[in-house]
Amino acid sequence: MRVLITENSRLYSQLLDNIFRELGFSRDICYNIEVAYTYLESEKYDLICINQYLQDKAGIELVKYCNNHLKNEQTPIIFLTSDKYDIQEVESQRISEIVLKINPQQISAQIARFVERYLDPLFNAGRVLLIEDSIKIASVMLGYLKSAGYNVLHFRSGEDAWAAFKTESSYGSAKNAFDLVISDILLECEMSGIELVKNIRSLTDARGCIPIIAMTGDNTDKLRLNLYEIGVNDFLEKPFLTKELLIRIRNLVSNKRLLDKVHDQRRELFVLATTDKLTGCHNRHSLMDFSIDFFSQAAQFGHPISLLVLDLDHFKLVNDTHGHSMGDVVLEAVGKLLNASFREDDLVARFGGEEFVVLMNHCDAENAKIMAENLRRKIEQLKPGDIKITASIGIASMGIGQNVNFEALFSLADEGVYKAKNRGRNRVVYRPIG
Repeated sequence: MRVLITENSRLYSQLLDNIFRELGFSRDICYNIEVAYTYLESEKYDLICINQYLQDKAGIELVKYCNNHLKNEQTPIIFLTSDKYDIQEVESQRISEIVLKINPQQISAQIARFVERYLDPLFNAGRVLLIEDSIKIASVMLGYLKSAGYNVLHFRSGEDAWAAFKTESSYGSAKNAFDLVISDILLECEMSGIELVKNIRSLTDARGCIPIIAMTGDNTDKLRLNLYEIGVNDFLEKPFLTKELLIRIRNLVSNKRLLDKVHDQRRELFVLATTDKLTGCHNRHSLMDFSIDFFSQAAQFGHPISLLVLDLDHFKLVNDTHGHSMGDVVLEAVGKLLNASFREDDLVARFGGEEFVVLMNHCDAENAKIMAENLRRKIEQLKPGDIKITASIGIASMGIGQNVNFEALFSLADEGVYKAKNRGRNRVVYRPIG
């Protein structure tokens, strides 16, 4: 990315140079408008930063020039000022952000926030679901939205929009997810805009939290309050100003993307906290936490649970003979196999060292024995790093009507592993309750 900095103070030009360098920009710096003109003639910029006062003219003159310049007429402009600039003068021009020169920290923070919200690819454009039954109004809005870079899916009826929205598999921060819904409230169809909003807000996943703008010609306080109560984020009265519409859309989409980013980071932290990095299985702490719900639900709804404990045979010999790095290759391969061999509702965990535990939901003793034997054969055929490995497996099951906890079932399955080792390894031993 490239920025043009026009600043008459050498102190502030150095500060801005440092700020934009940290943000990853290539920088062109000048102190007056005449030099700025030469830069603008030869370069297409991603951002232009203009001070209110320059050596030869007022900075607003350079803003006007940029607004009518073919190469840079759409380039975002940051306007720096040491006082509260005449708001009417600013609003008559295309200025993206006004930065007051309060202190270096404030300037840096505000510019960084602006760059993230307006130049980061994460926040560029977005996907919009538009519901408008007037062909004329829809045509105008589609033109505005598409020219601003938005990907728009338009429907004339609430029923068709709802059918498309509820079957949408991508949501949240997914690339093809909707970022905003804009709906007329009075639609000439069975499903009104209000019903559509209520349906969207009834969804329990991230789709139900999507920002919604309502449009109507009715501007009564009662309707406004009703719309906000059912979950509308913003309200536009027809006819609306184009600039106001685009600003409101941009703000809602940007805020939605920021929340998506926070949720993604939280999910990543959760995965890091619950996953064994080497094998991709749950870690021991995660196993102990989730096992409580497993056994609680089994007792409440009366379904069986089986627990499998797996210990790799002679794993110390693998480390001593081939080195710990090859031992890690073996563990990684076994973890991958385990994750691929069980259902989504099962819980696969690395308990420690070369020992793994699998909690199998809705699985009785007979099915557990079959699954354990199949797993034993797969491990024997695995040969990670061309090393032959085997495993001793112990299993135990809690049948319908029985009531034991994780520790009791684990103890039985662990005894099964011990007996499998004593009987020559590479085998499955089932240990019943009682």
